[in-house]
Amino acid sequence: MIHVLRIDELTFTVRWSNRRRTIAIAVGSGGELRAAAPVGCPPVVLEAAVRDRLDWVRKKLAEQELRAAQQTRAYEAGELFPYLGRRYPLRPVEAPELPVRLRGGRFELDRALVHDGRAQMAAWYSARARRWIPARLDRFLVADQPAPSALQVRDMGRRWGSCNANGRISVNWQTILLPPPIIDYILVHELMHLRELNHSKAFWQHVEAAMPDCAERRKWLRLHGHRHVLL
Repeated sequence: MIHVLRIDELTFTVRWSNRRRTIAIAVGSGGELRAAAPVGCPPVVLEAAVRDRLDWVRKKLAEQELRAAQQTRAYEAGELFPYLGRRYPLRPVEAPELPVRLRGGRFELDRALVHDGRAQMAAWYSARARRWIPARLDRFLVADQPAPSALQVRDMGRRWGSCNANGRISVNWQTILLPPPIIDYILVHELMHLRELNHSKAFWQHVEAAMPDCAERRKWLRLHGHRHVLL
C-alpha cells in the first residue's frame, strides 16, 4: 500500500509493510523522498517521525544539488562564486593584472587559465583566508579566553575546523566562502575546545556563553554550509 505525505515543500512516497517494525526515511539518488512504515502506524506518528528528520533530508538534497553543480562547473562567464556569504559572477578577461581578482562586484579570471579555474580560484581564496581569519579570531580572545598555541588555515577537505590536544587550531580555508556570522561560529567552536577538548555539556555551555545564538548558527552551517564550497 502506497500513499503520499507532504510536509512543507517536500513530498514523500510512503510504503506500508507488514514486515516493518520501525519507520525508515530515504533520499533517492534522483532526489526522490521515500518513507516506509509498519502497517497500522498512526499517520500522526509517521508525520512526527518524518518531521524529526527534515534537517537530515534537506542536507542530503543540498549535497545532491552540490554534486550536480560540481559536474557542470565550467568557469564560464556569469557563474556565481561565493565569498564571505555573497555570490559574485565570474568574468574571464584577457591579459589581467592578476590571475584572479574581485573587482566591481565580479570575479575576474585570466581567460588563459580557465582550464585550471578551480586551482586559480582556490589560490585566491586561500590567500584571503590566511589574512582574514586570524584577524577575525583575535576578536574572540577576551581576557579570560585561552589563546591557541598556533593557528593554521589550510585545506581540510569536508571539515570546517579542528583543535588538537596541543592547543593548535586548524581552520579550513573554505570558511572564507561562508557568511561572517557563520565563520565566527566555527572560530568560537574551536576556541572553546581549548577549554573542553570534547563535545560534552560543559563544552556547549562555553560555546553558548560566548555566542548565545550558537544553536541557530550551527543549524545554518549544517543545512547550508556545503552550498558554500569551491566547486
